Amino acid sequence: MTEAIILDMDETRELKWTFGAIKTFEKRAREILKRLDVRDEKGRAVANIPMHAGFVLANFLRISDIMEAAIGASTGLSALDGKDTPSEAAHAIDAYLERGGSLEELQRQIYRAYLVASDPSSLSDWEENLAREEEIRRINREKQEAKVEIARIELAEDQKKIASLKTPSGSQPTRSPTSS
Repeated sequence: MTEAIILDMDETRELKWTFGAIKTFEKRAREILKRLDVRDEKGRAVANIPMHAGFVLANFLRISDIMEAAIGASTGLSALDGKDTPSEAAHAIDAYLERGGSLEELQRQIYRAYLVASDPSSLSDWEENLAREEEIRRINREKQEAKVEIARIELAEDQKKIASLKTPSGSQPTRSPTSS
């Protein structure tokens, strides 16, 4: 039995990647990447390169049309409505965000659901990598905060040095002979 990925969207929805859902998503994703003329680092049109759903999800899920296609395919919702009307999948995504979800978390859940269906043995490695990346971000943030604090301390010390150089130590300001 595989782990179900359930999300609170416009209603409670399960992300389920069946073979049909994967096939539908791959076709739609290729159309989107072609329409957007997405190219790789060598300048080749990505839509013309053989790729599977996992590759598209891992590399292009931040593109809103790709996310909409993924939600549509994995939930069975329509993702192909007209240009002027949002699709059922777009409504579900909006509802998820209105209920406190984030796009980043939605992306993770979509990919997690894909791994559950396509490669469950890699799920723990993927989750460990996510935790490691979060730890690296936390450490880098703390390092930056430490550098700022050190700079503040150095600035305060430099300002004290400047102030001490401006007034001779231990001497009183000399009075003008004309002052009483």
